[in-house]
Amino acid sequence: MATQFTSLSFLANWKTRFVYFLLLPIINLLLLVLIDLQYTNRFNWYVAAASVVINSASLAVQSMSQLLITDANLGIDIELIAKRPYSFYYWKTKVLTSLIAGLLLGIINLLLLLAIGLPLDLFLRCLLMLPLACIYGCVLGFTGWGMSWQMKNPYYFSNWLISIITIVSGVLVLISDYPEWLKVISYIFPFYELVNFIRLRSSTLELSFVIALGWLIIGIVCYVVQIKAVLDKKIHQYETVK
Repeated sequence: MATQFTSLSFLANWKTRFVYFLLLPIINLLLLVLIDLQYTNRFNWYVAAASVVINSASLAVQSMSQLLITDANLGIDIELIAKRPYSFYYWKTKVLTSLIAGLLLGIINLLLLLAIGLPLDLFLRCLLMLPLACIYGCVLGFTGWGMSWQMKNPYYFSNWLISIITIVSGVLVLISDYPEWLKVISYIFPFYELVNFIRLRSSTLELSFVIALGWLIIGIVCYVVQIKAVLDKKIHQYETVK
């Protein structure tokens, strides 16, 4: 596990840790709160709290994809798929590392909000949704990597997912109030049900499980289908060099 954490660029030193675990989440939180304040003329704690949970999911996406891409750059992915492509230990360490990173961000910032007045019931709802958000983030990070595995930019889909996660989760506006085209996009992601639970105290969480499972299946299919192609490509490159 220690080796996995050293592979994450945002854990390189105290400055990057401060930026990723405190500065960026606080900036995102303030931006969303101020936008909401402009239209509602009141401070909504659920916007601040939900943004922390979604930022945690985003960090889990980033962590999962970064760990896998680092291994690919080092050639570890070739060794993995050649010997034990479905190694439980390998995938467990990736998931746990990404989960811990996301959970740590969420807990730190939720405690800060609690210290300055976040209602306790809202704090507890966020804590309940935080592990789910990070698990879903790991799923999307894996799928984003799988879809980009053989692309020139291996971060392509992961970056795309991270960039829209706040919008499709409905942190600022309920998904039901979105235009139809944006509703359709949001409904293919599992995060809006988590935000609904934080905001409305009720949600169809089972649906979010099904959606996340769908993303996981897509990721597994991408991974399995590309194993032979990646191995053949590397063998061809090796023979060319010889």
